[in-house]
Amino acid sequence: MKPRFSYVFGAVPLVVLLAAPATAHAALESCGGVFLSGDAQCEFRRTQDCEEHCEVVSVEESCAANLYTSCKTECTAEASTECTQTCSPVCVEECTVTQAESSADICRGNCLSDCDAKCATAQNPACCRRACPHTCNRRCEERCRDDDQQVECAPKCATACEGTCVSTLDTSCQVDCQTIQWETCQTTEREECRTDCTDKGGAIFCDGQFIHAANLQDCAADLSRLLAISLDVSVDVDVDTRVDTDGDGSTEKVSCSMSVPTAGRNGMFWWTALLAGAALERCRRILGGRRLR
Repeated sequence: MKPRFSYVFGAVPLVVLLAAPATAHAALESCGGVFLSGDAQCEFRRTQDCEEHCEVVSVEESCAANLYTSCKTECTAEASTECTQTCSPVCVEECTVTQAESSADICRGNCLSDCDAKCATAQNPACCRRACPHTCNRRCEERCRDDDQQVECAPKCATACEGTCVSTLDTSCQVDCQTIQWETCQTTEREECRTDCTDKGGAIFCDGQFIHAANLQDCAADLSRLLAISLDVSVDVDVDTRVDTDGDGSTEKVSCSMSVPTAGRNGMFWWTALLAGAALERCRRILGGRRLR
């Protein structure tokens, strides 16, 4: 198979293209702007395990998402006529064989292939390996479509090539911009990870990466809605100990528990959460004001 055009440095065998199942992709603003695919492995780590995990967790995906946004104002490439004219004929030729690909798939494939060459000689390869694919995914999502598999090849390739030409140019800009802030960002994100563990009772991790979600419930809801990834982010507190509850010197067994439900968009949730908070506060008063045995 011929390479798609000058940006592509390798070709995927036809059998792979035909056999590969369609995988959902989405940029999740509620999850810190990270770009995830439907085959991502996500989990919610609760406080103690979460804090320990934050010491060693990779935060590169969060940095790529945050720095992509901060660098976006200076990375505003437009597709050149020369680039799109070079891309289109090769794209149309391949499209007649791999019709099942969407314009977004074509765009991502071309752009990600270009990342291999960029990152091989990058100043900070670790930064490049996150910044370049993230930019490809975001720009191809913005410029192309995931639902146009059955559109005729010529118009579909026009869309795909415009997205490819923009994304491949922007990746160079993004990599240069993000490299300057990369080390500082990693330090900041690790601290945010620890803060989330403490303040929110835990944090979400996908493929070993910390996900800096402003609201755990919203992030979990979008993971489920957009990528069919089911995640339980309920926070459980369970205290079972013996305390002197009435001051007579004898001890009684006291158990306190709280569970914050995962659904959070109706009145029942807030009423349940209020009751749970009250129960936890009562438990704290008992345990804080009595001697433990």
